[in-house]
Amino acid sequence: GSFRIESNNQIFFVPADGSNAVRVYDGSQRALAIVRYNGAIYTAFSGGGIYRSPNGQNLGGGGNTPRIYLGQKVMAMTVCRGGIFTAFDKAGIYYSPDGQNPGGGGRTSRVYRGTQLVSRMLCQPGSGINGTESVITTFSGAGVYQSPDGDNLGGGGNTRRLN
Repeated sequence: GSFRIESNNQIFFVPADGSNAVRVYDGSQRALAIVRYNGAIYTAFSGGGIYRSPNGQNLGGGGNTPRIYLGQKVMAMTVCRGGIFTAFDKAGIYYSPDGQNPGGGGRTSRVYRGTQLVSRMLCQPGSGINGTESVITTFSGAGVYQSPDGDNLGGGGNTRRLN
């Protein structure tokens, strides 16, 4: 199935079998990004929180859904190269191989230290080193970059500029 964000900020889960959609978030904050990783749903909200739902319910907290991050607003998230890449509004991008500590700490590493804000990130299968995935990052100021190894998302190393 998939998630649908309504104009009133409510989020619905739409089952793949076409059965009725189920409301999984009440809409008090705007969802900025929703990704699925390791069987859980990660949702970033306009208030600076990221929540991890193990079952696709209560995306904004409650039940079994904890808040795993509170801080900077998320600009973009993508699942790629065995983890979650999260870009924040203060220009940092972090990679979490285990879905924990999306803003740093634990096993999470910072993969972009520049000052450009991200407008979009996506994962491109088969275009990375040895046929793995590469991360495509679009910056709001200028530049679209392809990182075949998940490092140096704003240029340098093996990363190349696409525009």
